[in-house]
Amino acid sequence: MIAAWTGHGKFFGWKALTVSAVMYFAMTGLLLYSFPVFLPFLCEAFGWSRASVSWANSLAMVVTGLASPLAGIYVTRYGAGKAIAAGGLLCVLCFVIASFHNHLWELYLAYALLFGLGGSLCGMLSMTTIVNNWFVKRRPLALSVLLTAGGLGGLVMVSFIMAMINRFGWRNAYLLIAAMVFVLLVIVPRLLVVNKPEDLGQVPDGIQADDKKDSSPNRPNLNETPVHFTAAEAVRTGAFWYLTILATSFMFGLQGFLLHQVAFLLDIKISSAVAAAVYSLFVGVSTVGRLGMGFLGIRYPTKPLAILSMLLLISGMTVTLWAKTLPMILLYNCLVGLGMGGTYVATMNLMPLYFGKTYYPKIIGFAMPFFSILGSLGSPLTGWIHDVTHSYIPAWKLAILILTIGLVSLILARPPVHPSRREDRADSFVRIKSPSSVN
Repeated sequence: MIAAWTGHGKFFGWKALTVSAVMYFAMTGLLLYSFPVFLPFLCEAFGWSRASVSWANSLAMVVTGLASPLAGIYVTRYGAGKAIAAGGLLCVLCFVIASFHNHLWELYLAYALLFGLGGSLCGMLSMTTIVNNWFVKRRPLALSVLLTAGGLGGLVMVSFIMAMINRFGWRNAYLLIAAMVFVLLVIVPRLLVVNKPEDLGQVPDGIQADDKKDSSPNRPNLNETPVHFTAAEAVRTGAFWYLTILATSFMFGLQGFLLHQVAFLLDIKISSAVAAAVYSLFVGVSTVGRLGMGFLGIRYPTKPLAILSMLLLISGMTVTLWAKTLPMILLYNCLVGLGMGGTYVATMNLMPLYFGKTYYPKIIGFAMPFFSILGSLGSPLTGWIHDVTHSYIPAWKLAILILTIGLVSLILARPPVHPSRREDRADSFVRIKSPSSVN
């Protein structure tokens, strides 16, 4: 089966991308977006407060962030396919326990321990590692396809999960999700994932060195750094921390907007039907932003595109301060959607672009605790600001400030020079200036 699947020497990268997109669709739809759907049913069944139930999801995010460095080491050593399968199995156990739980501590244990650890192994870190291994020149396009699949997973699966709960009850719905996760995130990665092209005797993008057409000197760093950094070398560079600040600011600045936009629209007297339609428009535009960044990233440098995306995002958030009419609401949703989609893809491309793909899992693993844990604070802080001030405007102003910090960090994040290249330059300088070299 594996021999037939790999295509007998044909470039396997597009199949690897397809499998990754399907798995990421399932991961976001069945794992990341399922908890908010179950939340009201759990509160009703046990009489628990929404705050107490919400802590299960928050603890899972914290554990995922803290476990990410270890997940990066695991992916580097054993491959993304095994990591996804192991993480998927932990998530299956989480949903099985959740189906039978009767006490709050059992829900916390299932999500914090099993879901948190499982999510760190089968989430974005592993999925993007597969794409980064198979694509270099076409990486922006491949990443945009992967991340778009994740967005569509959240859009499609929420309604599907709600329909299962209404038809079969929340306990049986948990079991059905566990079965789907077992198939899509345990069996599929074990059978169909090939971690890197070298495992099949191939090369990234399927382009041999002597077949490359684009060797123009005016695009030297468009695809990848010439020397790959280890995790220890990467964290010693300013670029790593600037990009981490960018990702953290991006997550923090958008979390409140994503979770509270519908409530904001209702506050300014927009009907619930229009608010839902506007949110759907936002999701659709963000998908366009992700795909657009993928196609543009093949032809143009990523950093200027990322700066443009951040400017669109900040401009859109600024429009929210004066949004009272439907045209203004549509305008800020288009700007924020395009900016968010483009920045998301660009940010995921800058790490392997600056530091290479060899140690990417470890490098992104060390960055994830910051933007996963700190970034998640954006939503509860937005809610708290609204509760205190009875307005979302102060929260939007804070988001604009945080996103501006991210933009500044992006501008300051220059491609790092590998230590070996600095040593080579120093040696060359010494040889040139050495008296023995003077005639």
